[in-house]
Amino acid sequence: MRVWSPLSRRLCLVGFLLAGCEPTDSGLEFGTSADRALLEPYAGEWKCDFEKTLEVRREAGVDEAEIEQLQAFFEHNPQFGNLHADLTISGSEAIGDGIPSSQYSFYALHEHDGRLCGKAWHHEDRHDPGDMSKCYVRITIDADELRLSVRTQDGFPDLSDLDLDPSARTAATAETCDAESPPGENWSEWTEYVFVRSK
Repeated sequence: MRVWSPLSRRLCLVGFLLAGCEPTDSGLEFGTSADRALLEPYAGEWKCDFEKTLEVRREAGVDEAEIEQLQAFFEHNPQFGNLHADLTISGSEAIGDGIPSSQYSFYALHEHDGRLCGKAWHHEDRHDPGDMSKCYVRITIDADELRLSVRTQDGFPDLSDLDLDPSARTAATAETCDAESPPGENWSEWTEYVFVRSK
């Protein structure tokens, strides 16, 4: 987990406020009405399916030894829960269960290759606005399963990033999408998770 000094947290929060973003009970709302409309079909409560997620990773070519290591880790450490927090998608946000409660604030969403593509600011703790990472996301529903693919930029948020300022963003399209070659450094590979509807 990233550790920030109190000064770093305050500076980051000041950056948000200068950008016109006001903290809410659920963190920072970055999405537009268009983003919310695109996410409407995905709204609801979703539970991360451990076995289906591992199967998707097998199909993607992840080494079986890595799969077995993940299985063993979560079997012997139930206090860490699941591979990913269960999510409730509403508006332009996805709120993760657990303590602390996580959050994706989606924005710049567009339809791309049969799925929803865009960006998000991810908070490990949605009540701590200074602790967040920039992500690219891809979302689709396949046979009533929600697939969420994420790639994350490691390191502290850049306070000069125009994506922090809703008024500075341009609408994203499939033609302008840069998810495969994002600007900046330290981007992870895509990681996919499978969710099923909560009963």
